[in-house]
Amino acid sequence: MAKRSTRLAATGTAIGAALSLLGAAETAGAAPSGTSGRATTVQANSNVRSGPFLAARIHGTTTKVTAAHIDCWLDGDTVTAGGYTTNVWYRGTVAGYDRSNAWVWGGNVNVGADPAPGIPGC
Repeated sequence: MAKRSTRLAATGTAIGAALSLLGAAETAGAAPSGTSGRATTVQANSNVRSGPFLAARIHGTTTKVTAAHIDCWLDGDTVTAGGYTTNVWYRGTVAGYDRSNAWVWGGNVNVGADPAPGIPGC
């Protein structure tokens, strides 16, 4: 019984976290203007890098769910975080970071799948 209760509690926590992200994404504000690509958001505490690799320079770290425009995706370093693993990285513009060539790991970009349908490869 303890295993089942723990499993149900973990499921409830995961669902709650997902719903929190959805709510935050809706209130993140408009994506940066004057950019091409698909409008989306990047999760809080996401590193904005100069390339699709963990060794790439970090230009900054988001402090909240942040609006973004994604231009394309590329296979880069594989990262596992929060129980999710992917090697997909997205290039685009992240609000608050004066860079049109920003890279963010796919697990931190709210697009639904990696790679996201409708976003071309780089």
